[in-house]
Amino acid sequence: MGDGRTDTVRAATTAQSPGRLPDLVIIGAMKCATSSLHQYLGAHPDFAVSSPKELDFFLAERHAQLGEGWYRRQFDEPPGALRALESSPNYTKRHEHPGVPERMAAMIPSARLLYVLRDPLKRIESHWVHSVGAGRIRTGFTESLTDLAASPLVQTSRYWWQLSAFLDHFPAEQVRVVSYEQLSAQPESVVDEVLSFVGLEPGFRHPIIGKATHLSSNKLRPNRLGLLFWKDRTTRNRLRRYVPRLVGSPIERPQWDDDTRKRVSDYLADDVAAIRRFSGLAFDDWSI
Repeated sequence: MGDGRTDTVRAATTAQSPGRLPDLVIIGAMKCATSSLHQYLGAHPDFAVSSPKELDFFLAERHAQLGEGWYRRQFDEPPGALRALESSPNYTKRHEHPGVPERMAAMIPSARLLYVLRDPLKRIESHWVHSVGAGRIRTGFTESLTDLAASPLVQTSRYWWQLSAFLDHFPAEQVRVVSYEQLSAQPESVVDEVLSFVGLEPGFRHPIIGKATHLSSNKLRPNRLGLLFWKDRTTRNRLRRYVPRLVGSPIERPQWDDDTRKRVSDYLADDVAAIRRFSGLAFDDWSI
């Protein structure tokens, strides 16, 4: 609850800033089909969704540079939409981007938060493939998991540790955990669940619901030439499409050895138990 001066400043800022703020934020997790869910909800006529999907507005550097007025203008379309949505999985990477929940609670304290989770070991595999394809990881899969406390792959799969930072600033009833496995198997039921969560009528159906995006099978391990173009997404995508062998090679499927699987599973076991207790979801298909 702000004091009178804070409320006056916020009211003045809002009056000078057209547009709106999001009612729902998909906060993660990375490689858990957040892009697909963003597209499904974006097809709904009562949702204004940000484009691009990942605004990353509440990361310290973007928050300071862009300002609330910029953020509000990202949710203008369609006019009259009843709800607005942003989806930025970097919000649940507190090991890399601290302070996100505090900044979010200060600006959108009434927003509802959606956290999409999958088997933490499978998410690690997909994260490694993604990072290799982006040129951020050059090591093999096992080598990238040598130091678990320093591994962004593992820290991003510490779901309860990530979410607990938000629960310090948002009431539990504004937070919902969603199963990636259910989203993949029964996407329409998950969309219905999300619509009910934000106060919209369930039962929305659209041909896009159930179509996956960002498949890891298309990714390449960039070579030296490929790395020169990798930060330019448009050029990168064209090269991967038309001359893939010139800029990279297929990424090998991650393989767990018994020791690494046990070390990671043991490291994440208490965190997994905590997220099960909070969410009330069994996650029966998970490997931990």
